Amino acid sequence: MPPEFLVPVLIVFIVVGLPIMSGTLIKLARIMKGDHGGNSDPKAKSGSSREEAEIMQEIHKTLSRLEKRIDSLETIVLDNPQSKS
Repeated sequence: MPPEFLVPVLIVFIVVGLPIMSGTLIKLARIMKGDHGGNSDPKAKSGSSREEAEIMQEIHKTLSRLEKRIDSLETIVLDNPQSKS
């Protein structure tokens, strides 16, 4: 590689590569430590977990109803004799 192309490559690495690598290493260190960021207040975490649990339950109920509707529609479509004109 000619030396005149080496300087821009080095500048791009310093400007883009180093911050990305540093951020990745910091995030990895936080994950390994067990600190996922956010609020360190245990009450806030339990409230957040409660909200997440409620959302998951609501999604489960909605999907169950959707499954019943799909089963009903399948029954209607399969049992309905198609009239061909």
